[in-house]
Amino acid sequence: MPTPKINNLNAKPLPLIGILGDGQLAMMMTQAYQAMGGKTIVFAERAGGPASKVADQLIIGSSNSIEDLTEFFKQADIVTLENEFIDSQLLIDASTQSDTQVAPHPARYQLIEDKLSENLFFESLDINIADFFEVSNARDLVDKSGYLKLAKGGYDGIGTYKVRNIKQATKVFEKIKNSGTVLFEYAVDFKKELSLIAVANSNDIIFYPLFETHQEDGTCRYVSYPSGVSAEVERSAQNQVKKIMQALNTRGLFAFEFFLDQDDKLVLNESAPRPHNSGHITLDLMDCSQFENHMRAVADLPLIQPIAKYQSMLMANLLGTRNGSFNEDQIMAQITDENLSFTFYNKQESRVKRKMGHVNLWGAEQKRRADHLIENLVI
Repeated sequence: MPTPKINNLNAKPLPLIGILGDGQLAMMMTQAYQAMGGKTIVFAERAGGPASKVADQLIIGSSNSIEDLTEFFKQADIVTLENEFIDSQLLIDASTQSDTQVAPHPARYQLIEDKLSENLFFESLDINIADFFEVSNARDLVDKSGYLKLAKGGYDGIGTYKVRNIKQATKVFEKIKNSGTVLFEYAVDFKKELSLIAVANSNDIIFYPLFETHQEDGTCRYVSYPSGVSAEVERSAQNQVKKIMQALNTRGLFAFEFFLDQDDKLVLNESAPRPHNSGHITLDLMDCSQFENHMRAVADLPLIQPIAKYQSMLMANLLGTRNGSFNEDQIMAQITDENLSFTFYNKQESRVKRKMGHVNLWGAEQKRRADHLIENLVI
């Protein structure tokens, strides 16, 4: 993790930042903020998560309880999110009752907290997105290739179902129709998937470079830099995201995932109001990681325009290959490659396809070396 640039951090005491969530994102937010001299308090449903082992304080409670959330809010100077699963109205109520701010502001986050709200918001800004419609019953379905998506709660391919025809779509819809609002999105013929990370404080919006993401079975497997797109495409992505960020008008980090179609046109797929898996590459690639800039934005400190330290880099997610105990030291003892950096997520139990950590690789033959690691490590 790069050493934080301590810009004006001593001008006033750093706020105690509360983080809703106890996973690896909260862990890395905490580590970045502690390196700046700050402290965090983490809210979790149960003890033992990745962030609980590094946070300055842990609070156990239910994310569906306004009483638990309000009490947590009262103990922090400002609160931020690790995920978008908590209902925005609960956040608004807890913020009001505790007189504690949330970044991003929950009334602004509310505009993109589920895939239906998000698509409608992007449409209102004239942002190019895939054609979609809400599915109320099976009669709404069409005989086209696309995706059935649960509007809220999906991640890593969970809650998203690829369908090729109406027969498949009907079968999937009958299975998920009682799980919440369902959308159908028409498939996009794309040649690349891209991610753009933007951060805003009260005065500025900054961008990280476009990264290319590579998916396997709905889960991001690799992230690469540079993205291999033209300067024109990168400017277009920044212009669209700037328009969205200005409309949201709130503090914090947001990640935006795009398709690049066969005509080099961008199609915005979805967003996240928090640090993002595609941004883990910034821990070693940039002189200021996504986690540091997010915490700077939450604390309303000056942002750092990130500068790349390497000409190229590849991030590979380390997914569980089995169910059982996990020992980081045993993994590290097998590694002889010096042009890489491992980050593990303080998880003691591995599960198949569970994100256990990531590795950033620089130098020659990054993809070959990453594939070799993944094929030979028992995680």
